[in-house]
Amino acid sequence: MKDIGIRELKARASELVRQVAEEHATYTITRRGLPVGVLAPPDFVPLKRSKAGDAAWDRLEELWTRADQSSRPRKSALRELAKMRR
Repeated sequence: MKDIGIRELKARASELVRQVAEEHATYTITRRGLPVGVLAPPDFVPLKRSKAGDAAWDRLEELWTRADQSSRPRKSALRELAKMRR
């Protein structure tokens, strides 16, 4: 899958859609270098997650939940910056 910036997508939209339709090309649309979407034919099947990948995501979600429920008081970034500037 090729990366294509949003500006290039805008400039070459007709050509890219033709390539998707005729050649089954797929593109990852990026904005400022980060992926924001996919331009692909209707029968496109993204890569499936593996069992190892599923276990890793489950573990990550578990850790995120535990970190979110921690008893540490949350500090305001704005207050901390104000303290640093004094």
